[in-house]
Amino acid sequence: MPIYTQRRRFGQYLPFGHMRIPLFYGILIAMYARIKLKTDHLSRHPWIFRKMIERPKSRLSPGTAVEVVSRRGEFVGRGFYHPSRTVAIRLLTSNPREEIDEAFFRTRLRAAKALREDILHIPARSDAYRLVHGEGDGLSGLVIDKFGDVLVIEPYSAGYIPFADTIASILKELYPTCTVCFRPDAKTEQQEGVSFQSLRKRYPTPSKAVLRENSLTMEVSLLVGHKTGYFLDQRDNRALVRELASDKEVWDLFCYTGGFAISSALGGARSVVAVDLDEKALEVARRNAERNRVAIDFVHEDCFDFLRRMEGVNRQADLVIVDPAKLALVREEIPRALRTYNDINRLAMGRVRTGGILVSCSCSGLVSEGQFLSVLANAAREASVELQMFRITGASPDHPIRTDFPEGRYLKVVFSRILRSS
Repeated sequence: MPIYTQRRRFGQYLPFGHMRIPLFYGILIAMYARIKLKTDHLSRHPWIFRKMIERPKSRLSPGTAVEVVSRRGEFVGRGFYHPSRTVAIRLLTSNPREEIDEAFFRTRLRAAKALREDILHIPARSDAYRLVHGEGDGLSGLVIDKFGDVLVIEPYSAGYIPFADTIASILKELYPTCTVCFRPDAKTEQQEGVSFQSLRKRYPTPSKAVLRENSLTMEVSLLVGHKTGYFLDQRDNRALVRELASDKEVWDLFCYTGGFAISSALGGARSVVAVDLDEKALEVARRNAERNRVAIDFVHEDCFDFLRRMEGVNRQADLVIVDPAKLALVREEIPRALRTYNDINRLAMGRVRTGGILVSCSCSGLVSEGQFLSVLANAAREASVELQMFRITGASPDHPIRTDFPEGRYLKVVFSRILRSS
């Protein structure tokens, strides 16, 4: 938590060791550790990498609130610092008049709520949506998802620990009927080198929640599984699949809790097969199918093995969805991820009937759209099919993207028709 001091005169700074204190007329403000860049900072990207900064004069703890200045001492921004991670600083503001305090978080959270409710009108269609999408909402390293009457907070920076009660209090003001819980990722704890256990105890996560999405009713497991419990970013793509599924034989590969499969069944699919290797996810998917009163054939199997088995019996489908989990967590994993995307889509293309539809997804932010499209083109050549792409989409609009943070456009979804030469 920043230390507070008193502003005396507008625009002046009082040096204090390696820190400097902004001074204004008799107003309490935060004191930040001062971090100096090695160069003059021109980019507005919210990440500042370790190689770009000078070493602090004293050791700073993970999550320390810092003020960043250029090589010439010009103000760059304020954010959270980490002493050992590649991304050394997550910038939250580039406005010298804006402090990282309760007013800051109230402004950001109100703006996030206004986008989802006043502009996008998501509550009219769903009571589940992403309320805060990290950098896209000016809160680098923070994700907040709404599942029905539960708000799940997932911090990716130790800097949010001192502000946990503040954030929770504001959320309760904005959503008085909702339960607020913290679900930090175990890997984040390891990377940050801090414990979020106190947040888990103060704001425990319910085991499950029930949400409404268009005409779907879905159970979400909040304590286990990917992301914060459900792939909210695929909402609009599930709606599109539902429109395409009528009278088709559908395979949903990497089905997780059954979102695409159930959407297909509700869209009038002739039959639906849903495949996943995660047995616990399939248990939830089965309950969701029962909840929505649809018949789905759930298969507990590796999706590669399933496709090869279908190839062995010469079975095909009219609509196949391929939506694997993130395959590239770091840049070194990109080549392997591209090979995996190529292999799974090549196998899937061979199992789609001529004139049928393939929906290919990649949620690996490190894999660009261009790379993913090249992979699909190569897979089509290897499968001896022609890929007629008719729609390329991304995440639902409650996952906004900043122009200075292209990494926010992580999800790529390609809808294609499979054609073959006679």
